[in-house]
Amino acid sequence: MTAKTTPTSPASGRSPASRKGFFRSIYYAFNSIRLTVFLFITLGLVSIIGTLIEQGVGPEKYAREYSEGTIHLFSALGLFDMYHTFWFFTLLLLLLLNLTVCTLERLPKVWRFAKRIKPVLEEGDEKKYPIRDDFDLPGGTEKVEAAFKNLVRLPFWIILLDIAAVILAIFFTRQYHFNFLEFVSFIVLPLGYVALLNFRGKVVRTEKDGVVHLFVNQWLISRFGVYITHISILIIFLGAIAGNLFGFKGYMNIVEGETTNQMFVRQPKMIDTILNAFTSLTSKTTEKHKTADTKKFATLPFSIRCNDFTVSYYDSGRPKEYASKLVVIKNGKEIQRKTIQVNDPLVVGKTYFYQSNYGDTGRPGQVVFKVQAPGGTFKTYRAPVRGTIHIDGTDTDIQIMSFIPDFTITNGQVRERSREMINPAIYIMGKKGDHLLFNGWFLPKYPDYSIDTAGYKLEFIDYWGSQYTGLQVAYDPGVEIVWIGCSLLVIGLLISFFHSHQRIWARIDGNHIVIAGSAHKNRMAFEKKMDDLGKLLRI
Repeated sequence: MTAKTTPTSPASGRSPASRKGFFRSIYYAFNSIRLTVFLFITLGLVSIIGTLIEQGVGPEKYAREYSEGTIHLFSALGLFDMYHTFWFFTLLLLLLLNLTVCTLERLPKVWRFAKRIKPVLEEGDEKKYPIRDDFDLPGGTEKVEAAFKNLVRLPFWIILLDIAAVILAIFFTRQYHFNFLEFVSFIVLPLGYVALLNFRGKVVRTEKDGVVHLFVNQWLISRFGVYITHISILIIFLGAIAGNLFGFKGYMNIVEGETTNQMFVRQPKMIDTILNAFTSLTSKTTEKHKTADTKKFATLPFSIRCNDFTVSYYDSGRPKEYASKLVVIKNGKEIQRKTIQVNDPLVVGKTYFYQSNYGDTGRPGQVVFKVQAPGGTFKTYRAPVRGTIHIDGTDTDIQIMSFIPDFTITNGQVRERSREMINPAIYIMGKKGDHLLFNGWFLPKYPDYSIDTAGYKLEFIDYWGSQYTGLQVAYDPGVEIVWIGCSLLVIGLLISFFHSHQRIWARIDGNHIVIAGSAHKNRMAFEKKMDDLGKLLRI
């Protein structure tokens, strides 16, 4: 007798059967609802921590809020920027694998069930279905066929929904400049769901051995709703992973009137961080690598110019609203312009520029006035402090002697209270040749207390060039993928919760009818539907 031996791999020392068993064990480990629940709960708890601990702010703020030991602990765990840590990335990957394996395990069974369409109700088959009835028909077969066709007739509200959906799609397409992926997310997928509502099944009529069989198969796709939801979550995670790997965040400060394409990188691409870490482990860290690792600035493929920055204030002095007039320049040409405000960013491709903050540069700016000479019209002039404005069509000059952005009066003297543009005061001097026309403080917010300007009307517009706008820059190549996933998620949930797969059979033999049906969800509503059908056919 010869003993059989199982060949082993010289490289691993394991037999092919043992390796197959190992991979099968891994597969079954991921094919677990318990693992799904555990990962969702873990991600939920981690997200709560990320909400409680402010993410990605400067070390100064953390130093004010936490002790030194707590800061070291949180830094070691990555809790100050946890959504970009390796362990959070790993949690997403595990959930991605878990959902993929669960979908691959269960979807083929549902697909095989969906392909098995049996339009004929054989003798005794009705006993297989939970809802059934049989009785003698008072009318003929035509009445039954009409009742079955009524089951699949399109309701009027769906027709109205079709019209409204098309009108909204046309409106939003014209209102917003969607790229391809945005068009798919916001137009194609919602219209696709509305189109699904129009497919209410059809009546299949079969005649066999003198017996008439009718069959209606409605909302078969509802059995796939959970898998559409799974796929949408996978797409969302893929978009999030793409954003983490290849996206970046930073900020840039632009002085009024200036142009720049340089930004300070606060959160570099994760793929660069991983590659740098791999490089440092596999090779000696040269001076070149050190420079690359500590590089904080990045160059955008286009430039941003700030034409103007404005800010308005509440009576208390707190900023009420601030906005920046931005222009995008590429290859020397203006390609885009927009006035941005908080939560209304400038979008250039996949790069978003958010209004974040502002400040005073400390540089001298230019005072911008509108001036109307006696009998003339308003014209705009600008001049720096200590500069002179010549009024067109006259021999009058106005010299800007001093500018205070926010004044207060102390001991009868005009003093600077802050550098915020809250309550400006401008000391001006008007001359006609060598003759002094007026001289004193012009107070735009208190015209009754301003100097007499000898018939000249002045309107203060801005102190331009002394402020900068602070922009938060975010590049996220995965955001459009996430939008597609979110649209699919909504559709998957709608299909899963508001529709059920319903099958109804009728077997008509002479004047005797047997009806049977099944629904994989919402059985009470389906029982009422079948009861109404039976009552209708008995009349």
